[in-house]
Amino acid sequence: MSTPFSEEPGSPSDRSESEAATWLVRLNARTVDTTELEAFFAWRRSPANAAAYDRLEAQWRESRRLADDPDIQSAIRVALEPGPTRSRRLIAIALAAGIVSLLATMAFLYLSREAVFETDIGEQRLVRLDDGSRIHLDTGTRVRINNANRRALMLDRGRALFDVARDPSHPFTVTADGTEILALGTRFEVEQTALGVSVALLEGHVRVQKEISGAEIKALDLYPGQSVTIGRTGPGEVRPANPDIVTAWTEGRLEFNETLLREAIVQVNRYSRMKLRISTNRWANERVTGSFAVGDTAAFVDAVTALYPLVPIQRPDGTLELKER
Repeated sequence: MSTPFSEEPGSPSDRSESEAATWLVRLNARTVDTTELEAFFAWRRSPANAAAYDRLEAQWRESRRLADDPDIQSAIRVALEPGPTRSRRLIAIALAAGIVSLLATMAFLYLSREAVFETDIGEQRLVRLDDGSRIHLDTGTRVRINNANRRALMLDRGRALFDVARDPSHPFTVTADGTEILALGTRFEVEQTALGVSVALLEGHVRVQKEISGAEIKALDLYPGQSVTIGRTGPGEVRPANPDIVTAWTEGRLEFNETLLREAIVQVNRYSRMKLRISTNRWANERVTGSFAVGDTAAFVDAVTALYPLVPIQRPDGTLELKER
């Protein structure tokens, strides 16, 4: 079977490290489509490859954190200052005066537009922003970015993981169904569901707030390992968030841990045009635990029908109903 890499000399660990470095570069491209992500998921199934990638990604995150350190930024600015002569300054002023009106016109046209990123059912997409932040869009997701403020985003539907580059002077905000999530440098997930907007924090610190009936509710601070759902009447209970479960979909998996069957079905349905439904509340509230590849509805149905007395029935509208035997 062909792979995206040519055979390289050296030990297997050396190859894993080399391939991991290649993947880190590829996944930090401007955009990464579903085909590329599926190839990455397949490569990452090897424990050695996964470990190598995790090590390199951790080093990359640390380098980003150090780059944001004020002392380091100051040292870089001092080192790069060329100390321009008077004549250079005069030339720069003249050039600026000559093109300022053109730049203003171009800026107005540019800032009046929005950048829109979308995924269809079964697709995922990785997008890198100009400031170094990254957005991982899940299936059926739409994110808009206002060009007037490249760190102000809107999640119109679906789910996305935001890996935010730190910039204290320019806060990063995500708005979803009236709920605003404010972050400085952090990693968090936002999802629109039937119950409201769910936010799970993996790293850093975010502040969540929402305006209800013209009145803004008290802001809620989240810390790593916490999640909350903001409904029509305000925030629900702050709950623990398992990072491995929260981010499993970014690695091509759905992880369930004592999840209500009806909630698991909602997650499975996100990745398939053939929708599952369950016709009995008796079993809908039972719990399931397991790991499934995204889009593999058949494997999920096989597991559930082996666990509970349910049988899949194909309906004329194309849905697959789980019915009690």
